[in-house]
Amino acid sequence: MTSIYFQRLRHLREHVADGDILIFSATMVPRSYPADTYAFHQDATFRYYTGLVIPDAALLIDAEGRETLFVTPAHPDEVIWTGEVPSPRELADQAAIEGVAGMADLSGRLSSKCHFIAPHDGHIKIRLASLLGIRPEALADAASVELRRAIIDQRNFKDASEIAEIESAIALTKRMIDGARAVIEPGRRESDVLAALLAPAIAEERGYFSIVTVRGDILHNTSYSHTIEPHHLLLIDCGTESAQGYCSDITRTYSATGNLSDLTAKQRGIYDAVLSSQHAAIAKTAQRGASQLDVHLEACRSLTASLQALGLMRGDIESSLREGAHALFLPHGIGHMLGLDVHDMENLGDDVGYVPGTRRSSQFGLNALRLARKLEPGYVITIEPGCYFIDALIDRWKATRHLEDFICYDEVEKYRGLGGVRIEDDILITETGSRVLGPEIEK
Repeated sequence: MTSIYFQRLRHLREHVADGDILIFSATMVPRSYPADTYAFHQDATFRYYTGLVIPDAALLIDAEGRETLFVTPAHPDEVIWTGEVPSPRELADQAAIEGVAGMADLSGRLSSKCHFIAPHDGHIKIRLASLLGIRPEALADAASVELRRAIIDQRNFKDASEIAEIESAIALTKRMIDGARAVIEPGRRESDVLAALLAPAIAEERGYFSIVTVRGDILHNTSYSHTIEPHHLLLIDCGTESAQGYCSDITRTYSATGNLSDLTAKQRGIYDAVLSSQHAAIAKTAQRGASQLDVHLEACRSLTASLQALGLMRGDIESSLREGAHALFLPHGIGHMLGLDVHDMENLGDDVGYVPGTRRSSQFGLNALRLARKLEPGYVITIEPGCYFIDALIDRWKATRHLEDFICYDEVEKYRGLGGVRIEDDILITETGSRVLGPEIEK
């Protein structure tokens, strides 16, 4: 793997004109006191260019292309808590980086022009501001647009080794979902299903935050306290990481028994509407020249047609789309980039999903579309339409008779309490179309 990191660094240096390039690793974040930290998770940009999973480090590429890894050396006494750790030189060798130094030496090695990306970690903000002699709140404006766009243009395209890593993560995710489905039944708690879901990931030291909820209408529900009842839908939005840190992101929605054949007629109608929407969106990704905005609108178009067939919507579909009436049921975007982050490079801002000169819509629902740019071979994206019955949103729209020419509010009332359905897969854009990655997971 070292040759990959060497090539990535050379490519980056060639696409940032001059000056230093400085990239920090993540830090250990304390919970209640300095030695009591949250689980460490490496900054994806630092990992992309070094392959290293170490805290409190920095990578410097100077104007002549010389690379130096700056490491915070472990105190000799720390061995009793952490065990033996690689030396700074051994870490640099792992990443094929020639130079190595202590973090204390970094300040004396920076030139007058330094490219960096805006940090979100408060510890790094303070350190970087001190190094550069500017206020922490000024870092965002001083960050390098040139470096940010060079990183995005490089990381947006996944090579064969990265795609293999993502597919290995999806294979493990299938095992996770299979394990979870085996314990879904009325009377079980969401936390019981979560435990079964995470078991395969924990066994391989993988995994991250997952959603397991009967409240699918709460898009990012973080509670696992509900008991599954016979009338419930159970939404599982989960994923894991590969050995090299590449992510999967899969969502499935099941009946209270874990079997799709046990959906009620009302649940089945909504489920099929979402599944048809996903099929339409995936088909659109295969069209040469399509953008993710095109894909999003195709999913919304399909969902609107299905909801009209169920009596929940009405009117001219294209007019309905322009007004955003479908956002009552689908208030989020169709998907995002996937890679070393689940929402890949979202820390780098909208340049990831929107090319220079374009920006997000201000329309409700469409303003949540993280990725709108033209899809190109090598992109890995998620496709995740949904349909939700969110009481607070229904109440607000209905009270003002918002878009009532397109929404049949009396019929919508009959679906309150259904929750939500979301179906998500990970898609590779290819030279000839697109491909759903990983093994098939029933939907």
